[in-house]
Amino acid sequence: MKKFQFKMQKILDLRKFEQDQAEAELGKANAEVARIQRELDSIAQKKVSTAKSNEGQTDFFVLSQMDKFFKGLDIQKEDFLKQMVQAQMVADEKRAVVLECMKKTKSLEKLREKHLAAWKKEMQKQEENLMDDLVKH
Repeated sequence: MKKFQFKMQKILDLRKFEQDQAEAELGKANAEVARIQRELDSIAQKKVSTAKSNEGQTDFFVLSQMDKFFKGLDIQKEDFLKQMVQAQMVADEKRAVVLECMKKTKSLEKLREKHLAAWKKEMQKQEENLMDDLVKH
């Protein structure tokens, strides 16, 4: 019995490799989004903890310093929000590439399955013919 061979196996392997690469790139993009989100969470936490620790403070100098600190945090927050928008756009682009790779891979896998099913059917038919020939003789 001859072995099944899919003539487009090298192309399928290449498509799978491209998909793996695209998924890795998407993972990096998602990691960057998560990093920026952690920075934003940290800024929010700093604001809350500073406000709580200086609650009821009446010293003008301390209140002035706290206001400057909050303004600095707001500037950082705006910068990280801009970075987040950019990172989200990159992640969306990478996600689209992954989806496209998945479609291409899936179509070749379906074609391979179809060829495999036809090959199995042909092998079964040949086996039956061989058995019929053996029974006749």
